[in-house]
Amino acid sequence: MKGRTKVALSTIAFATVISLQSFILYQNNIANEVIQAKVDRLESQIKQTSTTNQELLSKIEKLEGNLELKPRSLLSMN
Repeated sequence: MKGRTKVALSTIAFATVISLQSFILYQNNIANEVIQAKVDRLESQIKQTSTTNQELLSKIEKLEGNLELKPRSLLSMN
């Protein structure tokens, strides 16, 4: 009887450990999905920011170019 009890308790313990591991993996999977969604959102924001920065840089370069031309055009009026 003692041997059967030990086997039964060992089986229950094993099943409990497996169940807990499965639950932990499930929770980790949910957490990973949440984190991945946040990472995707951040990547999208980075792309938008990069595009905006490129546009601003182009405008700044155009303004700088215009500023370089203005003194010349003022001198040519004389």
